[in-house]
Amino acid sequence: MAKSHSSELLSKLKSSLPKKSAGSHGPTNETSTPLPAPTPALAARAPKLSVSLYQTDLRRLDDIKEFMRSRGYRNLSDSEALRIACRAVEITDRFMDVYRDMQTEDGRRRKSEGRQ
Repeated sequence: MAKSHSSELLSKLKSSLPKKSAGSHGPTNETSTPLPAPTPALAARAPKLSVSLYQTDLRRLDDIKEFMRSRGYRNLSDSEALRIACRAVEITDRFMDVYRDMQTEDGRRRKSEGRQ
């Protein structure tokens, strides 16, 4: 009995939906104007990324989170703090000095890499 009832409902639903015209390529509103495509930020989730951070970097990340907490933003995630840092940084020639200092602190790269 339940199966015939659900079949009947599906049949009614199919017949009540408007049919797409051959030239239609997406959802439309009442005036049959195509709806705008969703923005990339809303359309998909951010990809996962694994990063390695040293203690100096982790302390700086904590500084960012503490700063935001002091301004009323509680429970800021590490990911949010990293995104803030990436978006707030000014990319200038000073990067080269910071990079060289980072290489020295981390001790993980040979100094001969890159332009000197």
